[in-house]
Amino acid sequence: MTTRSRAREYVSLVSVAGVLVGAVFTVRRFAEPIRAFINGHAFWGLFLYITLNIVDAVVAPGATLPLIPVAVRVWGHVVAALTTTAGWTAGSLIAFLIARRWGYPVVRKITSIERVRAMRRYIPENLFWCIVLVRLVLPMDVISYVLGLFTDIGWPTYVAATALGLTPSAFVLAYFGKLSHAYELIALGAGTMAVVTAWLVAGRGKRSRSTSR
Repeated sequence: MTTRSRAREYVSLVSVAGVLVGAVFTVRRFAEPIRAFINGHAFWGLFLYITLNIVDAVVAPGATLPLIPVAVRVWGHVVAALTTTAGWTAGSLIAFLIARRWGYPVVRKITSIERVRAMRRYIPENLFWCIVLVRLVLPMDVISYVLGLFTDIGWPTYVAATALGLTPSAFVLAYFGKLSHAYELIALGAGTMAVVTAWLVAGRGKRSRSTSR
């Protein structure tokens, strides 16, 4: 990874972190109006929540995490977790199919291609359980583009593994959503994931430089 590419990647991560922080403060400030809208418009509230989670999985990883506490207070933690899983899984499938169908030219316009390349080396032979385990730790969605680009896994298997891995994460986040410091905990978790991603990218950059020598 060149110095310019690495700098661009760090700028991208900072931007994602900024979006997450902004989303936390925005949702926290307007939690009551959002909750009132969902309560007063059951179908559209559910539809909008799932749609936002789909968009989250495709282009804005983590941006809808602050909505989970609101969803928990409206629907309870079980329904909130299941609808979150449904949205994330559908969005992950869309990202996977975008990568599979259109490849690098489109993927690089949606997400960081350096991040995608950094994750490529972590693809093992047993894809199904790898996807499950990765989703347990990192529900955010660079992995969808990685698997769409660099593997031949079928989409039904991909969906099953993704849903299986995302469900526990969604239930854990829904549990946190019931706590008094839910927004802070979610922001901390999202920040941790950003740091892990930065570490993976930096590690790939060091390996690339050592290989080129």
